[in-house]
Amino acid sequence: MGRYEYAFATPDDLGGLDRYRAWCAVAGLPAINGGYGLLMVDDSFAGRVTRLTEDVEYVRTLVTAGKTGSGVGGLQIPPGVFPLVRPGWPDEWKS
Repeated sequence: MGRYEYAFATPDDLGGLDRYRAWCAVAGLPAINGGYGLLMVDDSFAGRVTRLTEDVEYVRTLVTAGKTGSGVGGLQIPPGVFPLVRPGWPDEWKS
């Protein structure tokens, strides 16, 4: 995995239910309880893609591991953890 960033699309992280629903509309996703965890990746194979999961806590665990020195370099994410893939990063998506 090349460069990566992360984000959380939940009502709490986006500042309320209305903002969360608006984000989901732009992303073309249903607004679900718990929201989404995003892993935005820029690598030599796929270019810029956003991988999304309903398992927000999994992404929070990845973030914590990266901040504590455990790191995420070379991490092999199990198949199925990020079942949704969108080309580009959220700031590139059209509304």
